[in-house]
Amino acid sequence: MKEIDYLSLDGRSLRTFLVVLEEISVSRAADRLGVTQSAVSHQLDKLRIALGDPLFVRSGRNIVPTERAIALREPIRSVLDELKELTDQRLFDPLIGSQEWTVAANDFQRDLIFPRLLKDLRREGVDGRFHFIPSGIPTTDLLRQGRCQLLVTPFPPEGPDIFQTRLFEDRLVCYYDSKVRQPPGTLKEYLEADYIEVSFADNESAYHHLSDVAALDLKKPSVSVPGFTAVSRFLKGTDLITTQLSLMARINLLGFATAPLPFKTRKYVMYLAWHKRDHTDPAHQWLRQRIKCITEAIQVVD
Repeated sequence: MKEIDYLSLDGRSLRTFLVVLEEISVSRAADRLGVTQSAVSHQLDKLRIALGDPLFVRSGRNIVPTERAIALREPIRSVLDELKELTDQRLFDPLIGSQEWTVAANDFQRDLIFPRLLKDLRREGVDGRFHFIPSGIPTTDLLRQGRCQLLVTPFPPEGPDIFQTRLFEDRLVCYYDSKVRQPPGTLKEYLEADYIEVSFADNESAYHHLSDVAALDLKKPSVSVPGFTAVSRFLKGTDLITTQLSLMARINLLGFATAPLPFKTRKYVMYLAWHKRDHTDPAHQWLRQRIKCITEAIQVVD
């Protein structure tokens, strides 16, 4: 048997392998990595030679991983995490080079925090580059698979390898177009009102995860949209209502009237979450602190 040359392995090829394994598609992996499909194929070919296994084989129009590829998932992920830790004690200066981050956040959290952060960074001369992906109702895989470095959500996934910190608190309110209707004053009026809900790409309704609302006997929504920004277009000029966090009045639902809900509600906490692989990274620590500063300023205004 030919001895495997482990010194021919490199981090870029291993990272490419993991992304292809997660996407089960060379084209989607290339899009996610920001490279060409031929570049992905080249990296896989290097690994196939080094490991002596095809790793992925054709099945109709798709590819499927070999048993060897599936078995390599966790060992390779562990190796990449350890490689990253080698750089975590480096000196970090945000003014040197460009800083790139992928952040998972729904449109409300994204629009509330990051436009202001980007303006601050550009004013200071920091070359910060952000790529945003929707978080929906997030799972640990978003962070474990390295799809993002940071996650902003009121529903942080839990795990021994997931860190989190509180950003701010908010409360639920009822939004409505005051030119068309009055707010529901009683629970009966609220339950009888036609409403708009947000349902993410994974078909998870945001309402199902708001314990105050989920406990009610709600009828089917009149409108279901995939993001918070879309709510305003359906709310304007109608007698519909929607139940969302109060800070959306600054961003996604600017200009709409709000009223307290006719039932008892609790406060909701927005969290920042990340994977342990990034916990001691100086650039990551710096960005987390900048986000905390932005959200503390948001709370002061309130």
